[in-house]
Amino acid sequence: MSRGLQIALLILGAMAFVLVLLFSSGTTQVADEAVQHELKVIGESIYEYHETMGRWPHNLDDLARTSLPVRVRYWKPSLESGSIVVVWHDHLNPKPQDNRDVVLAYHNRGTLAMFGRQWVCWGDLRVEYISSKRLHAALAAGR
Repeated sequence: MSRGLQIALLILGAMAFVLVLLFSSGTTQVADEAVQHELKVIGESIYEYHETMGRWPHNLDDLARTSLPVRVRYWKPSLESGSIVVVWHDHLNPKPQDNRDVVLAYHNRGTLAMFGRQWVCWGDLRVEYISSKRLHAALAAGR
């Protein structure tokens, strides 16, 4: 085996080890739980805004009028940076259970998204970890 191939295999092995450590650590679990919580609260704030104002929110200022700023301290930087993306809708059913296949918000940054998997808050307020391909298909379908 050539020296170059040995070095390449060693680097590949080290990268695999780091990825296993990263995805099996408690730190990753805490980060995942934080993202899930933030997405769910954002979804709930969308329905809260509609219930209060009689229309669906269209921007961050609308969400600022809900309990979101009290429930998630750094919600605005997450949205402004594109880390979390809100899908603004004009027509949803006021009952979350009737919006099961509609994407309300999704996590758009980080290692997980880079590897093709993202956290999504659906219209029924489920937060699910799905493939980027499935997310893009749901967005393209207007859901």
